[in-house]
Amino acid sequence: RLNMSKLSRKQKILIAVLLLGFAGVKIAALLWWQKQQPALTVLSAAECNVHAGCALPNGAVVKFSDTVQAKAPFDIEVRGVAADVAEVYVSFTMQDMDMGFNRYKLLRERDGTWQAAQIRLPMCVETRHDYLAEIYIGGKVFQAAFTAQ
Repeated sequence: RLNMSKLSRKQKILIAVLLLGFAGVKIAALLWWQKQQPALTVLSAAECNVHAGCALPNGAVVKFSDTVQAKAPFDIEVRGVAADVAEVYVSFTMQDMDMGFNRYKLLRERDGTWQAAQIRLPMCVETRHDYLAEIYIGGKVFQAAFTAQ
């Protein structure tokens, strides 16, 4: 245990400088990390119906099961993804509500379709049903609003 009253003035200044330096490094790392995140393309529910098939600006089409319920598993399919894309995944949030980490990786099928089965939406304790799907395709992120039943 460090007894601050027994430290010299120089030692206290050194500790303060080290703590400020550590805080500066953390802030710089956070800013760097934020710059590395891909830009988000937001699509309204009118532009993108994930139940009927939503055409994304990159040419891919994302489709959820016909019915998405808050408490039941559903499937996701993405077609038209460029052949050089290495990964596709989706996560869910709500407007002004953090839903925790819930990233689902889609797997590439032989026909080039990306699929994930038995996906579950994160639970909302406020009984809201207005979700946002963030679809990550090869370094690009598309956000689509949808309503679960």
